[in-house]
Amino acid sequence: RRVVADMVRELRSSDFRPLDFELNFGKDFPPLHLGKGEQSLTLTGVADRVDGYVHDGRLYVRVVDYKTGWKKFSLSDVWHGMGLQMLLYLFALEREGGSRYGREIVPAGVMYVPARDVLVSAQSNLSDEDLAAEKSKALRRSGLLLDDADILRAMERSDAPRYLPVSIKNGAYAGDALAGSEQLGKLSRHIDQTLRSLAGELKSGSIAADPYFRSQADTACRFCDYRTACHFDEELDCRRYLEKLSAGEVWDKIDKEVGDNGL
Repeated sequence: RRVVADMVRELRSSDFRPLDFELNFGKDFPPLHLGKGEQSLTLTGVADRVDGYVHDGRLYVRVVDYKTGWKKFSLSDVWHGMGLQMLLYLFALEREGGSRYGREIVPAGVMYVPARDVLVSAQSNLSDEDLAAEKSKALRRSGLLLDDADILRAMERSDAPRYLPVSIKNGAYAGDALAGSEQLGKLSRHIDQTLRSLAGELKSGSIAADPYFRSQADTACRFCDYRTACHFDEELDCRRYLEKLSAGEVWDKIDKEVGDNGL
């Protein structure tokens, strides 16, 4: 009940409204087709929620994913080819969503929404107000949002955003979770190229045992369904150590990639 109440409070403070729940790409909406020949692939999946807001005759769309765990959106992961799901849905809606919603679609962003109760470790004399504030911090969303003041204000009507992963400094929105429309366009092209490359590797028969590794608690092997069949050997095989990149470093790399490859 507390999880639902939190989502209700968020939607009450927003002009964005749910358009679809459990939107099935491949059934309710066309699957995503990318590439040609050996690099062609078809992607299907389910978006937990799609929100929309009409502004100046265009429909601004946001994709929401509920998370029961502690996963946070990471541009660094996106650069390394992981955590692409919500962005794929968003950019597919940008291209094909007009037929479903009857308006020109503008990508407004993606958000992970915590779908869990929060336990706060604090002194026993913490006031109810302070306890609520601590829980609110833990339930702040993560994601990537369009850097447009009108759209951000529509997402949460507040001078001190409680849900959005942004802050307001000197009257302007700020934070690493913001991206301009041009940046989102470049990100879309980068993701398409990443997926085409992955498809090419799979179709060429690449099955190297080179799982990503960041720490003992954060490795591809930890929850891999094929762990017993892989027989990864610490001496003979090679881990792929993923460098943690800042948002600025990721955007610099994407700018260079898009410029160099003419994507």
